[in-house]
Order: sequence, then C-alpha cells, then structure tokens
Amino acid sequence: MNNRITRLSPPEMSTLPRQVYVRQQLMPARHLFPPHTHAWHQLLYATSGTLVASLEGQRLFVPSGTAVWLPAGVEHSTFTEFGAELKSLYIETVYNALGSETPLVLEVSPLMRELMLAAADFEVEYPLEGYEHNLIQLMLQTLGRLPARGHILPWPADSRLAKLCAQLYANPAERPGLEQIAASMAMSARTLERHFRRETGLTLQSWYSRLRLMKAIEMLSTDMSITRIALELGYSAPAPFILMFREHLGISPNRYRSKMRPA
Repeated sequence: MNNRITRLSPPEMSTLPRQVYVRQQLMPARHLFPPHTHAWHQLLYATSGTLVASLEGQRLFVPSGTAVWLPAGVEHSTFTEFGAELKSLYIETVYNALGSETPLVLEVSPLMRELMLAAADFEVEYPLEGYEHNLIQLMLQTLGRLPARGHILPWPADSRLAKLCAQLYANPAERPGLEQIAASMAMSARTLERHFRRETGLTLQSWYSRLRLMKAIEMLSTDMSITRIALELGYSAPAPFILMFREHLGISPNRYRSKMRPA
C-alpha cells in the first residue's frame, strides 16, 4: 500500500482515507473560505491567530487555543481578519462522542493539542494498528471531553437587522444611538428592540457588548497595543476596555493574550 498519497481537499474526495484525515493550512490575512458543507465532521483548530466561522444564525469566534466542532452537513464559511494557522481534522460520521449536532467552540487541552500536532505529521494512509492508530483513538476519546466555550455571536436572519449587524461588526467604534438606528429603519426604538430580541435572543445593547468582546479576542491575536484595541472598539481610553474584558473573562487582556500565544 502506498502511504505517500497526495493530500486532497475534502471536495476532491469521495471517502476519507482513514477515520480521521488531517490537513494543515495557512490562511493569510482577510482570507475567506466561502460557504460549503462536508460529508464528514470537521474539527477546525487554530494553532495561531483567530478564525471566524459564519453559520446560519451565528458567528463563532475561534481564537488560538480553541477549536470549532462542525458536524457533517452544516453549511459554514471561515474567515480570518489578521491571518491564522490551522489544523483541520475531518472525522467519519460514525464518531458521535460529542453527542452534538450543533456547532461548538471547544477549549483545546494541552494533551489534545499535542495529539493533534502529532497526528498532523502522519501519512495520509497511516497504519490501522500500532502507534498511529492508537494515538488517533486517544485523540478521539480526548475530543469528547473538551469543554465548550461561549465564543458565539448570534446573527439575525432578517435582512435589515443583518445589514445593521454587518455595519456594527465592520465598524464597532461607530455605533449610532438606538433612536437613530430605529429612525433609519422607519420604526420605533421599542419595535426595533422587540424585533432584534426575537431574532437574536439579546437586546441590541447586549449584542453590541458581546460583539466588542469577540472583536477584542480577535484583535488580541495580533501585536496591536491594548490602547489601540480599546480605541478601535470605541472606548475613550484603555481603562474601561480592560474593566469590561476582566468582568467578562476574569483576566486582563494582556494576560489573555499571553495565554493565547502558541507554545
């Protein structure tokens, strides 16, 4: 058997060569993988940088040290603003240890990280017994024990609200007032809030606060200073930004950044 077959992209394959198929990829800044689906589960692990996976009704933020679980058949696109390195694990659908048919952002443990890095160096058709097989099985068992993280930003289906969210996402420092937004949509502020909550489960203010937190996580994967990040997000100074970040995640932005850095 020839173990040195060329690594193919999933659309070029009719079946996976093994229960787990690993690809390593480098995404340059502002790169987009357009909407697509897979016939297999996918675990997308950011070894550096931050990925944003867009799905129906939500965006999942995947900073370094986390991974996104994408069940088979779920349409998604993947984007990185500042560039990212990643490992893609495509897993046969017989695997169901996660017990989830919905996408999840998972915290990658040190053990899981080392297992994925080792598996990335295996031949495509690695042996079905022995070291490689046993490591893959341990990796799958470990995957089922990873904790979920709430790096999720709900996204409305309504076209007008989706356009509003896209504008706030692109320019988080330039949020107009609620009355001004409602007037631009020819509705009252109360009606806007009711529609927005129905679409996202959040008030507009709560959604905007979560947006700024997710964008902060994204920017912390770069060498951008804390002061610049605060200003980019619309804060007048670093102090209120640091307070917000600490209140939500329990650590300072600088401490969070140091934890994100790949070993």
